[in-house]
Amino acid sequence: MNTKISLSALLLGTLISSSAMANTGTINFIGSVSDTTCNFIGEQGGTQTNTIDLGTHTIASVNAGTTNVVDFALVGKKSDGSPCTVQSGKSVDISWVPASGVWDAAGLQNTGTSKNTAVKLMDKNSNPFSALRETVNYTSNNVPNGALPFKAQLVKTGAAATAGTVISSVKFAVAYK
Repeated sequence: MNTKISLSALLLGTLISSSAMANTGTINFIGSVSDTTCNFIGEQGGTQTNTIDLGTHTIASVNAGTTNVVDFALVGKKSDGSPCTVQSGKSVDISWVPASGVWDAAGLQNTGTSKNTAVKLMDKNSNPFSALRETVNYTSNNVPNGALPFKAQLVKTGAAATAGTVISSVKFAVAYK
């Protein structure tokens, strides 16, 4: 009888420990240390928003690479509403990480219904962000009134684009240095 109970306990312990080991995952942490703390929101054409409108384009213009480049900014405000500026001699790092999809060769992967399209996210000098380049550094000369300038464009990913929606999202982190 003791043998049966011991064998059952051993078998039960093995099952419990193996099922606990099967549930694994990854947690990512992001943060910064800064002497300036600000709240950021996107701004396009003077309107503050967290949605940047890339417009509606024909399949032909996407495939020809002639979609317009859209200027936008991340605008930092202090708790009193004044702009977050970069002090002379200091700088700010801005990092971008896809929140939906991943980086692909053309930019931020589209999770909408249009096939073979992406969002090309760029810094103020039109240098694209990618899996190999997620961070840019701006100095005080590049940040007018707390606005960190960026650009975005709807692009094809190589094969011919198809009609549909383009949806992509990205997380950002801003660190004043």
